Amino acid sequence: MKNKNLWHSWLLVLAVTLIIRSAGSIFLPSISYMADDLKIDQAEATTNLSLYYLFLTVSFMFFGPVCDRFSKHKLLRYSLLGCVAGCLLCAFAQNVHVLNVGRSIQAFSAGLALLTSQVWIGGSSDKKNMLGRLAWFSIVVALSPILAPVVGGILSDWLSWRYDFILIVFLSIPVFVLTYKIRLREPERKDEDRKSLSFGEALRNYKDTFFHSPLESFSFSVQWLFWAQSAFAALSSFLFIREFELSATVLSLVNAIFIGGLLLGRFPTLYLQKRYTVRFTFLFNQVVVLLSSVGVLIYYFCVGTHELVEVVVFTFIQAIGFSGLNILSLRNCMLLGGERTKGTVSGFYNFMNQGFSWLGVLSVQLLFGWDFSSVFIYQIMALICLGMTIVGTFLFLRAYPKNRDILE
Repeated sequence: MKNKNLWHSWLLVLAVTLIIRSAGSIFLPSISYMADDLKIDQAEATTNLSLYYLFLTVSFMFFGPVCDRFSKHKLLRYSLLGCVAGCLLCAFAQNVHVLNVGRSIQAFSAGLALLTSQVWIGGSSDKKNMLGRLAWFSIVVALSPILAPVVGGILSDWLSWRYDFILIVFLSIPVFVLTYKIRLREPERKDEDRKSLSFGEALRNYKDTFFHSPLESFSFSVQWLFWAQSAFAALSSFLFIREFELSATVLSLVNAIFIGGLLLGRFPTLYLQKRYTVRFTFLFNQVVVLLSSVGVLIYYFCVGTHELVEVVVFTFIQAIGFSGLNILSLRNCMLLGGERTKGTVSGFYNFMNQGFSWLGVLSVQLLFGWDFSSVFIYQIMALICLGMTIVGTFLFLRAYPKNRDILE
């Protein structure tokens, strides 16, 4: 009976997270269509992505302590309601300002759902099986950014970009009903966990995490890869549709290749972490990321431009390394967080990652505003990613010996 209840809990967590992740990614191939429909330029069109990542970033800091105090079941339900409200605003938006408000609500809901899911998995796992559970959860949830952009691209080509959000609303209805049929299995909370949330205590916990925890040293490389991935997401619609003359449907299929790299990157990390050390697993993924950045720069130096196949291949390789580093860093974050502050530490970890994601989108928006081409922006991204990967390797190796007993 306990195993049955656990499986039902997993079903609920996956269903809610899949819907909300789909709402965030289904719109990516449709940005250029939205820009034409609302009669705005490239820089203004990417504003909704910038706001999305900004509110997603803020939500992690806000909801981290909340996840340590309140029922994960109710938090998942509220996140789904927020997602539906945001999608309705986007679907019927008559100007970019209303669209931006809807996307911001979606982002806040996505932060709550993602953080609640991670904290629930961390709380129901031990050191031995945590990486495996987080990895398989992320693999299943990654189906949403694979399938959602494909569906979104088709809807945009044949109907309108607005139907992307209408579809999410209809898919959310049965999942919302499911939140009343299935009760999330949670460990019994202690009396000290039930006390009212203190703003001062939350700030102290975040201060201790930033200044006294090695979390930043272990996460620096991943943060800059979040920057690179988000910058590429903001850039891809214009790079592939306007430079390489692909349709939104074909672009969604290309995005599926990149998501395939994110899925594939989980498996080497799972294998290496079981057979070898966390340090060896980290260095393996760092080498993969370095190869992708170096490859982009060498190709441009030899050929003088970037081409479709080359961009797809090297972005796919980077996605493999990024995926492995991301799941390994999340596991390290859970272990460094302790039992009573998993939500706070996870919130800070996700806050930093999504903060860099927001900076990635903002960087592309600013460069577009300065009339740089998408090809030139892609070149800058590769150069920055190369430098920050080297710095991240140094920080990890410096902090590892003092924290080996916690991580291994």
